[in-house]
Amino acid sequence: MTILTTQLRAVGLFYRSVAPFMLGISGLILLAILLPAILESWSSGLLPALLLTKLATAPVVWYLSEQLRPGQYWFYFNLHLSRRRLWASVVVADAALFLGGALLMQKALL
Repeated sequence: MTILTTQLRAVGLFYRSVAPFMLGISGLILLAILLPAILESWSSGLLPALLLTKLATAPVVWYLSEQLRPGQYWFYFNLHLSRRRLWASVVVADAALFLGGALLMQKALL
C-alpha cells in the first residue's frame, strides 16, 4: 500500500509540473470549439472528437516537456516509475479532467 501511495503522489507531482501545458490546451479546446458549438446548438456527438483531439496533443506536450527540462526523470526513476508509466497516468488524469470539464460546461450552458 505504501508503494501505491508513493507512486500516486509522484504522479501528482509530475502532473503538477506539466499541468500548465495540458490544462492550457484543454482550455483552448473547450473555449474555442465546445463553447461556440454549445451556443449554436450543434454540440451533440462532439465530445468523442474533442477527446481524440485532446489525446492527440499529448505527444506534443511530452516532447516540449522533455526539451524544456531534460533531467526531470531522475527523481521518478528512483521511485521506480518509468517515463511511459508517468505519462500514461498523466494522460489518463488529464483526459478525465477534460471530460469532466466538457460535461460540466455542457450541463451548465444547456
